[in-house]
Amino acid sequence: MIEATQMGISVPEACERLYESVPTPETNFFSIVIAIQSSAGGNLSEALSGLSKVLRERRKMADKIKAFSTEAKTSATIIGALPFLVALAVYITTPGYLDALWETQSGKNVLLFIAGSMGLGVAIMKKMINFKF
Repeated sequence: MIEATQMGISVPEACERLYESVPTPETNFFSIVIAIQSSAGGNLSEALSGLSKVLRERRKMADKIKAFSTEAKTSATIIGALPFLVALAVYITTPGYLDALWETQSGKNVLLFIAGSMGLGVAIMKKMINFKF
């Protein structure tokens, strides 16, 4: 950016070039603020102060979203593992209680339904957890 302004390119155009070389939302916001300030005038420090507040708030929101996403993933993992843990506990405490699930056709149908339900539940939870920001 400094080299571009030394070569005679205006500051707003140099900021646009900066965004082209570093395509992040922050540099885009910066180039927009500089372009508006150079065309409309005003206090540059106030404009950059406002931009810094906006960027800080965006960062805080992104951190909150990550925290909520992590919390939801942990809850989904616990909820998804709970049926298997309960089945394991029942099998350990009363070994013959679940034999009907593996030995009869209706038990196998129930297991197939359970597997499908679990798969659908995992897919729905995954879709709910993935936040785009």
